[in-house]
Order: sequence, then structure tokens, then C-alpha cells
Amino acid sequence: MRRPKDKVAGLSPAERTRLWREERQRLGLVKLELWVPPAAKADIQAAARAIITASSRGPALSRNPDPPRGSLQMDHVIDTDWSVKSLADALSETKLLREGELTARVVEGADPVLQITMHEFGDLPVFLSAGAEQIVVSALLWPVDEQKDQAGFNVFLLKAQKLVPLSNFGITTVAGRDYYELFGELSCKTTLQTVIIELRMLAENAIRAASDLRDDFASAA
Repeated sequence: MRRPKDKVAGLSPAERTRLWREERQRLGLVKLELWVPPAAKADIQAAARAIITASSRGPALSRNPDPPRGSLQMDHVIDTDWSVKSLADALSETKLLREGELTARVVEGADPVLQITMHEFGDLPVFLSAGAEQIVVSALLWPVDEQKDQAGFNVFLLKAQKLVPLSNFGITTVAGRDYYELFGELSCKTTLQTVIIELRMLAENAIRAASDLRDDFASAA
């Protein structure tokens, strides 16, 4: 049973990770970790995309059976770039998402941002921005100043980058404080289905980074 949002929002990354794992177990899912040669990385990523896509509604979907209203088929590569507003509208109407999987709202400003709450990942907040050439989705992890041995951990993250599919680590400044960040980048003309896959993968990677990678670093130190 999902916790009330106000309670989940106040949980630590470790507590969110525990709740997320319990929810995966409740759904009958199992964790699978693969170690593969570098040459097989592209094939594994392609397989991961196919599995995530197929899991959205059973059989793999080649196209959105009920695309958003309007002249654009949002599950196809589009001629007009996505914007934060058009993505918000598309996510609210598409049937590619599971019921209650996420909610999205536009945060207005000089450069509008889409704040997406991933309910199946402990209400993890993910932020999406759309520029002239690319879409960027990101999730804040934890403050840099709370990480022991920052220099050593930064090197560890660079080495672990290849183990986190479709996502990259970075450091961003929020309100004058540096945070570790996980982000992914997409073309502004990508399909809505690909955007959804990226959101799911980023959320899963963020949960894993909040626990497993820090534990791995502590064990190796």
C-alpha cells in the first residue's frame, strides 16, 4: 500500500530506497544485475529499453494506441520540437503510462521546467527542461558536502558511470549548495515513448545510486 505523499516526501534516500524495493517485491519483480564485456554494452542497453517498454502494458508497444489529441502523433518522431508545455500535456493524456505512475506539473519561470513526481519510486522528483536542441531530465541525489572523501568518491563515480545505463553523474548548484545529480539527455524530436523510458530508467538509477553506489564506495575505501 502506497504511503501518503506528505509522509514519503520527508523520507531519506535510504528510506525511499527501502520502500521502492518493497514495492518491487510486492509486484513480484526481481533484481537482476549483469556484468558484460564493454563490447556488449550497446546490446544490453537496447535489451533494457525493450524490456522497460514491454513492461509498461504487457505486450511491447510499437505505437501509442491512443495518442494525445491534435495533429501530432506524439509516439512518433516529430517534426516540431517538444516543449515543456507540450510534454506536460502529452504525459497527462498518453496511455503509455501505468495508472498513477507519475504526475507532472509545469514550474513557471524564465525557463519553464517540468517537475515530474515518480510515484512508483517513492515519489522521487525528476526535473525536465527542453532547450533548442535537447531535452534534459535530472534528479538531485545528495549534497556534495555530506559525502566523505569527495575527491575519491568523484573518481569512483566516473569509473562507475558505465554501470548506470542511459544516465550520467554530475554536480549542480541549488541555492548556493552543490549537489550530486543524475541526468540524461534526449533529442527534442524524440518519441514520447522514449521520454517515458528515460524517466523510468533515471528514477531507477537514482534510487540505486542513493544506496548501492555509496555502499560500494564505502566497502572499497
